[in-house]
Amino acid sequence: MFYFLSKILYYVLMPLSFIMIGLAFALFSKNPKVKKRSLIISFCMIFLFGNGFLVNEALLWWEEPPIAPASITETYDVGIVLTGGMTSNLESSDSQIFTDKQADRFIQPLRLYKMGKLKKILISGGNTDHIIMRKDVSNETLKVAQFLEEMGVKKEDILVETKSRNTRENALFSSNILKKNPQLGSKFLLFTSAYHLPRATGCFEKAGVKVIPFGTAYKSKARSFTFENLFMPKELNMVESYYLIHELLGYVVYKILGYC
Repeated sequence: MFYFLSKILYYVLMPLSFIMIGLAFALFSKNPKVKKRSLIISFCMIFLFGNGFLVNEALLWWEEPPIAPASITETYDVGIVLTGGMTSNLESSDSQIFTDKQADRFIQPLRLYKMGKLKKILISGGNTDHIIMRKDVSNETLKVAQFLEEMGVKKEDILVETKSRNTRENALFSSNILKKNPQLGSKFLLFTSAYHLPRATGCFEKAGVKVIPFGTAYKSKARSFTFENLFMPKELNMVESYYLIHELLGYVVYKILGYC
C-alpha cells in the first residue's frame, strides 16, 4: 500500500499538475479575479519550472559532486548498483539489450571494475509493475547483469538482488546479502543517479551498511548565461524539475518515516 500511495502522491504533487489546476481555475471560474490570479500563477510556474538556469542551479545544489575515478586510490570490495531507468521498457529477446537514460549507473562501476578498483558488482532492483502506472516487460537487473558479463565482468563477480521495489528495499535486501556473506568484504561503493544519492545513502546507513556514494547520470550541467537559458522556458527543463521535486518529496517522506 505504501508503494502505491507514494507513487500516486508523486504524480499529484508535480509541477504540471499544479499548472493544470491553475489553468482549470482560469478556464472554469466565473470570478474575474480568480481567473486573472490563476493565469498569473500558472504562467509563473511555467517560467519557474521551465527555466533552464533556475532548474540547473537547484540541481547543482542538490546533486552530490562527481568523483573522478583517478582519485580513487584503493580497491573496493563491492559496487552496489541501484536499478531504475538503466534499460528501456521495450520487449526484448534473450540476445537484445536496450539501454536507457540511467545507463550511466552501470557504466561507471563497469569502468572501475575494468580499472581494478572494484572487485564485485551487486545489482539491486526488482520488478516495479503496477497496473495503473507501468508494465515491465523485462527484468532490468538480469539484463544489466547480462550486459556486464558480455562486457567482460566475470560471472562470479556479479551479484543480483531481484526483490526490491524501492530505495528502502534496495538497502534492506542488499544489506541482507552483504551481511550473510562477510567474505565479500566491507568496503562498498554505492552507484545511483546523483540526484538520488542523498536518499539512497541514508537508506543504506539505516540498514547498517556503510557506503561511499558515487554519483552517476548527472542532470546538472555547467552554468550557462545565454538568453535562451535565462529567459526561455523549455519542456526538457520541466522534466528535470519533475525528477528533482520527485526526489525531494521522496527524501522528505523517507525522513518522516525513518527510512533514511
